[in-house]
Amino acid sequence: MAVPAIPEGLDPALAARFEAIRKQFVAGLAARQRDIDAAPDREALDAALHRLAGAAGGYGYGELGQLARQALQAGDASALAASLAHLRQTIDRLAG
Repeated sequence: MAVPAIPEGLDPALAARFEAIRKQFVAGLAARQRDIDAAPDREALDAALHRLAGAAGGYGYGELGQLARQALQAGDASALAASLAHLRQTIDRLAG
């Protein structure tokens, strides 16, 4: 997944600030992954995935948000495990 481009026409100072905030988001992905891994039940897992899905889109990482939404929609344990594995790979790539 490529780093999303800064929206065109954005004031350079604002663009620099947005980029700094986006870097903080990426730096926090490992903690978000730990929250997902440590979720004690499906309700807590869904809450962590929902937070990630919303935040990812807001920072321009729509694909990451979509992966989190796919995990939210997984109906059975096998589909959930596959979705979470794909999500983890993407987070590792972004955060690495």
